Amino acid sequence: MNIYQLFFLISKKKCTFEPNKTTMNLYHSYIKYYLSLMILAVVCSASIYAQDDPVMSYLHHTGDYADIYNGEMEPVYNIFRYDNFPYYMSPYFTEASIVYKNNFYPNQRVRLDLYKEQLILVLPAKQFGIVINSQNVDRVHMYNKTFVRLAPPKKSGLRQGFYIQLSESEKIQMYRKDYFNIDQRKVKYAFEGKTQYYLLYKDQYYTVKNKNSFSKIFPQYKKQINQYSKEKKLNYEQFKDESFISLAAFCEELLTTINE
Repeated sequence: MNIYQLFFLISKKKCTFEPNKTTMNLYHSYIKYYLSLMILAVVCSASIYAQDDPVMSYLHHTGDYADIYNGEMEPVYNIFRYDNFPYYMSPYFTEASIVYKNNFYPNQRVRLDLYKEQLILVLPAKQFGIVINSQNVDRVHMYNKTFVRLAPPKKSGLRQGFYIQLSESEKIQMYRKDYFNIDQRKVKYAFEGKTQYYLLYKDQYYTVKNKNSFSKIFPQYKKQINQYSKEKKLNYEQFKDESFISLAAFCEELLTTINE
């Protein structure tokens, strides 16, 4: 006896039998079984629909990442109008990890526009990029460099944007700023890259170019700074990053030792 026969027999007005306990248990078992099949069919249909519907598919792929992917499509540079592009290292997307609103997002594909100061992120399963909200970006690790977004006070003369963090000590922080200016003197526009180094000490930014810059910031340690630079053979022309990192660490040690 199947479920339909049970329905028919029990529902007949002139039923010739009185269903016993065994028959009723069998009836309830069939009901539960078919209800389970119906629920499973509904879930499967919803899953298939989500694959076809772009909104459902987007939410399915992004999950908790939906907030960081909420941005405008990147307006690309016209190759017939520009000789080059103002992206850090390469115009191609590269793998990166991002800290966005204090949340960590690994395995992202990004490129960094240092003219517009924008971080462009590739959507999942897509080939185009979106501009994410830069103000919510805490840091980006790409090309073995860590970028932080700074908003220095206007009196500092520094621009808001992404800076490479060279060192992060208790008293001294060293930053490198790569940026692009546009040259309109040619038939096609061209971007010219420049680099500046800054030291942050007691909430004040200082431009540094060599050991003399450090001596002006810490005049009480001028002799030690000159001696350290000579002993370590620091080269502020060819190996700027390494030299500034080393000298900043030495000054941090001096400040810590003296204060102790």
